[in-house]
Amino acid sequence: MIANSVSWRGVLQYKPAMLEHTDFSVVVKNRARPPKPWRWEIYRAGRTSPVDHSEVYFESMSEASRAGKAALKLMLGDDQN
Repeated sequence: MIANSVSWRGVLQYKPAMLEHTDFSVVVKNRARPPKPWRWEIYRAGRTSPVDHSEVYFESMSEASRAGKAALKLMLGDDQN
């Protein structure tokens, strides 16, 4: 499920060794009409536009948030649970 919601543009753009985890955050936004209006966006400190966002939309805010956190973990190369 996560692979379908991750835009690999952002994942390939960054090298984990060069990243500070605190520089990134996941934000969930209402960007479409129901029944699936929610999408996650990943922002880096100092930027006004997202570095990545979900390609699919979600029915709930919590579903989008879980997928966004998983995508950020992948992007940062965090193997730990």
